[in-house]
Amino acid sequence: MHTIWYDLVHPGVPVIEKVIRTVIVYAFLLIGLRLAGKRELTQLNPFDLVVLLLLSNTVQNAIIGEDNSLVGGILGAATLLVLNGVLVRTLFHWGKLDTIEGKPDLLIRNGRVQRDHL
Repeated sequence: MHTIWYDLVHPGVPVIEKVIRTVIVYAFLLIGLRLAGKRELTQLNPFDLVVLLLLSNTVQNAIIGEDNSLVGGILGAATLLVLNGVLVRTLFHWGKLDTIEGKPDLLIRNGRVQRDHL
């Protein structure tokens, strides 16, 4: 019984390593999705999609990955949520959120289809 509780609450990797890996993957996916363009993202903004993808991967790694501790999964998820919240609020405060998120394209103006935006 001792090993079950130990495995649940002791991360398999150092806490700082888990946080650094999470930040690097978040940044990489955010930049990659922004470069991919609007068609790839449909209705989600890049921040929402990155968080959804990484949260699912973080939980999956906590269940079957090298770090199969509950604490490791919760730490990764918490890091993602905090990082995303701070980044979005900071960019919104400085008025730079549209620079990263992008602006929507107007497809119809005054009843006319804007073909160059399709």
